[in-house]
Amino acid sequence: MKFSDIVRTLAASVVNKSSAYDSCNVQSVIVSDLMSDVLTMERPSPLLVSSLSSDQTLRTASMIDAAGVVIAQNKLIPEPMTKLAEELDITLLCTPLAKFEACVFLGKLLEEDL
Repeated sequence: MKFSDIVRTLAASVVNKSSAYDSCNVQSVIVSDLMSDVLTMERPSPLLVSSLSSDQTLRTASMIDAAGVVIAQNKLIPEPMTKLAEELDITLLCTPLAKFEACVFLGKLLEEDL
């Protein structure tokens, strides 16, 4: 999946584009608000979907080499989180969709890539 497809499909707004935004190929999705659970999962080039709009989400994404982060439910992205996304060079998106709805759409996008 390309980020352009993800943005269009999830009606997402781009908060930060990483340097790999245009070339990145998202291969899997991890969905959780419990960052300790995220750390136990191994997926290739994952997209982290969460409704937790905090620095911890980005730091966890960085630790698992996530391709990017989607904050669901139109949660407000605080300015420090935006700055951290820039510092860590992580693509950060925000969608009005609930996590479940976002996962349904992302699953369909992943199936198209097979």
